[in-house]
Amino acid sequence: MKQLTQRLNRTAVVLAATLVLGACASAPSRNATLDDARTAYDRAAADAVVVRSAPVELRRAQQALQQAEAAQRDGKNMADVDYFATLAKQRTEVAFQAGKVAQADMAVADAAKQRDRILIDSRTTEADTQRALAEQARVQAEADRTQAEADRKLAENRLGAVQASQAQTEAERARARTLEAQLADLQAKQTDRGMVLTLGDVLFDTGRAELKSGASRSIDQLTAFLKENSDRSVAIEGFTDSVGSDDLNQVLSERRALAVKNALVDRGITANRITSRGFGEASPVAGNETPAGRQQNRRVEIVIANKVG
Repeated sequence: MKQLTQRLNRTAVVLAATLVLGACASAPSRNATLDDARTAYDRAAADAVVVRSAPVELRRAQQALQQAEAAQRDGKNMADVDYFATLAKQRTEVAFQAGKVAQADMAVADAAKQRDRILIDSRTTEADTQRALAEQARVQAEADRTQAEADRKLAENRLGAVQASQAQTEAERARARTLEAQLADLQAKQTDRGMVLTLGDVLFDTGRAELKSGASRSIDQLTAFLKENSDRSVAIEGFTDSVGSDDLNQVLSERRALAVKNALVDRGITANRITSRGFGEASPVAGNETPAGRQQNRRVEIVIANKVG
């Protein structure tokens, strides 16, 4: 009986050891490559930029990771575990790199927007300065003209014909200075075709050809100049940027040029002294790739013919 009991005990020990060894054999061992791939994927999946910029690569990385985990659970071919884990890490790295590229692209876009804002602010400040200088020149020239006229009358009364002639010469010089001040006030530039005045797109609403109320000052200044210089004629030329179709831009430029002509005629300038024409998006003065460039291209140019003789 004692021997039977001993044999049963030995049998139980052997059976328990067999069960323990079987359990150890069935549990999958850890794989460092798979652990690294899983850690890298979890970090990528938690990055909003990576998720947004590389969803396809991230999904492929997840699929490869799932295949590696399935191969590990199967336990038949550990080479498959390493292969799919490595593939998952590679695809995760591609997704990370796509995220970095996306962040760099956003930084470049933000820098371009900031540059355009600075450029527009700079041009606006420059235009304000030029208008202030032109107004100062106009006031000074008007004062010179008034003084010269007073000097001329005084010379006629006191010194006779000779001194009156000298005063007349001074008056002519004052008139020349007045003319220069008027052109400066209009910010006109001398060209081979004559003096060219550029009116920016602030005179019109976007896509419209009706003059805004703010255009009155420029039109009134031009009217005053033409009335004082009745021997001068003007050509009004409209231009647009490249946004929109060619036909639409052509019609818009013609309508805007005609609107300026009609405004001058309404103020008493004879219509036969004025021509108007539209050129659409032709002859840009700046690139159409930026808002600042398109703003410069949306303009009306007024060409004041040179004085004959």
